[in-house]
Amino acid sequence: MPRQNRIEQNGFYHIINRGVAKNTIYHDDEDFNKFLEIVNDTSDEYGFEIYSFCLMNNHYHLLMKIINQNLSMSLQKINARYSIYYNKKYERVGPLWRGRFKSWYIYDGNYLNVLVRYIEFNPVKAKLCKKIGQYRWAMSSRGFRFSMLNYELIDSTNFDKEMDLSELKKIDELYNTKVKMKDIIDKKELKPLEEYFETLPKEEAIFCAIKNGYKASQVAEHLDLSKSTVSRILKKYRQKIKLFNKLKDKGVFQSYSKDVEYATVGEKLTIENLLKYGDLNDIALGFKLFGKRPMKKALGY
Repeated sequence: MPRQNRIEQNGFYHIINRGVAKNTIYHDDEDFNKFLEIVNDTSDEYGFEIYSFCLMNNHYHLLMKIINQNLSMSLQKINARYSIYYNKKYERVGPLWRGRFKSWYIYDGNYLNVLVRYIEFNPVKAKLCKKIGQYRWAMSSRGFRFSMLNYELIDSTNFDKEMDLSELKKIDELYNTKVKMKDIIDKKELKPLEEYFETLPKEEAIFCAIKNGYKASQVAEHLDLSKSTVSRILKKYRQKIKLFNKLKDKGVFQSYSKDVEYATVGEKLTIENLLKYGDLNDIALGFKLFGKRPMKKALGY
């Protein structure tokens, strides 16, 4: 009997995957970094965010938020890409992972901070460090600036106390409650698709519509475009956001709110600040993303 496809609801998932026979999957810093780079590159393609992670020697934990109902595709690509890298580097053949990844849909937001503490507590439990935040390959170390990372939950979680029995019971409750996905899928009506395109520029409208629950195929049909064209537009818009966030991390937009977003600042001001404060690679990318005419106009040509 063929395996049934997973029903994938947008939202938060806790992901765990282990090496086959519990074998080591990260031997050195290069391996740890390569895995995170692969996750980040896949995030650029599929639009998910990581709110917590912990990479142990023989398994990983990810707290992932998906917006395009593409959990399986994202994880399959991550695991396959890392397997190819690993097998080539260590001259081995055969499967790297024990099997299909395990995932739990976080149906109640009240569990999120407890779950973050649980994930980040793993290296403490394994006696690799004394307290949360000291282990290099966990998100709480704050040693990474990948665009996929969203520190909102890390910032709002109290790591000063150890995991207690009540929190462990919450985790157990989360993973052992039998909840049918069809019973937790948000049935609220989506905002009519045409309203996005009446009030927003096309790129931003596509991004917001898909972020809020529409599929790329639905947007493509509405615009009478191919799905691949919509995907390319979406990818380019996400790259613009990524470039904007890089400038923001440099303090370029510090006169705005710390939570200011690309859509608020807009293309014109982003280009002007990119030309003033971006490095050569960023500016070259800007020409690719925004086009020659807007970039030259900002330069006064």
